Amino acid sequence: MLKILLMILIFGVIFAGEIPQLVRKGEMKELVVFSLLALIGLALSILMVVRSFI
Repeated sequence: MLKILLMILIFGVIFAGEIPQLVRKGEMKELVVFSLLALIGLALSILMVVRSFI
């Protein structure tokens, strides 16, 4: 459980660092693509952590 929370925290820090820059520059397409890829990465990372418990 701690690994999953740590993974979410790491991805949250990455989001918090990148999203304001993209919004400030007005790059909405890049923001959508970045968010989609980051969420896919987060989901796969969580699945790998869950899979390691099995």
